[in-house]
Amino acid sequence: MPKIIITEKDQMKKIKRFLMINAVLFIGCVGTDLVNEPVVTMPARVAINPTSSAVEVGKTTSFQAVYYDSLGNAATDVAFQWISADPAIASVGANGQVSGRQVGQTRITASARGIASTPAMLTVVANPNQVARVIITPDSDQITVGGTLQFNAVARNLNGDLISDKTFTWRSADTTIATVNDNGLATGIKAGKVNIIAAVDGVESPPARLTVLGTSRSGTFARNPNTSYNVSGTATLEQQPNGSLVLKFGSDFSTSNGPGLEVFLSTTNTVGANSRNLGRLQRTSGAQSYNVPAGVTLTTYNWVIIHCVPFNVTFGYAQLQ
Repeated sequence: MPKIIITEKDQMKKIKRFLMINAVLFIGCVGTDLVNEPVVTMPARVAINPTSSAVEVGKTTSFQAVYYDSLGNAATDVAFQWISADPAIASVGANGQVSGRQVGQTRITASARGIASTPAMLTVVANPNQVARVIITPDSDQITVGGTLQFNAVARNLNGDLISDKTFTWRSADTTIATVNDNGLATGIKAGKVNIIAAVDGVESPPARLTVLGTSRSGTFARNPNTSYNVSGTATLEQQPNGSLVLKFGSDFSTSNGPGLEVFLSTTNTVGANSRNLGRLQRTSGAQSYNVPAGVTLTTYNWVIIHCVPFNVTFGYAQLQ
């Protein structure tokens, strides 16, 4: 058998070939190839602090308001217009100072540049020992149709002291979406969002927001703005008749190519400890589906992520609604 001689030149060729292959792979999945990131904007808004308060008849308390522009920056030199929904219960001045006039509840709103805040709740009491605040926990959550969630409420006086031995009245703002019984147990009826409210001694809580999910959740893919890779199309997490979950990509799904692309479910739009790997991406376009491991529910994760594992780069994500 002839002797095969590998020269130093041959070795250098192999090394160069190896480096070129890895360079191509790296270029296909690098996360810093776009320097100019798009500016993320949002609707301008007015926020009131605190979101709920209480005051005695004949005394005053104050609210503050902040105007946030479309970039999320707090604006200065903004003039606010203050309104009390019921001036007979409490009046409000131009600086946000509120005067209690008679026992009851009203809502205080601040407006600026044509934008109104979410109303803050104000309770007026006759003395410091009366119920001044009713607080619900959790203040927001989500369940599936047919699912249940236990809400709890406490009553506190003007000084913040807990008032025990109170029986609360519970109500749902829309019983076609969710009902709530006398003990604060809510049941999902159909998909939607609804406010849950507790009351005692004529004092209502600020509403707790309950989202009722159907048998599926969907979202639209968007690319990671820190890269130039494109991801588009729809993702749907569906509950099957046997209770298992399947993640489906629509026929409109498309993503840039890259090595080691995998599909994740996650609680945020990043891959980390609170993420679940569903396996390798089957193909870069078109309809496809992935079985979700047992123990995962419709509400466990809120994001679907396309992630390049070898270089730890997220190509894009879809938020499930």
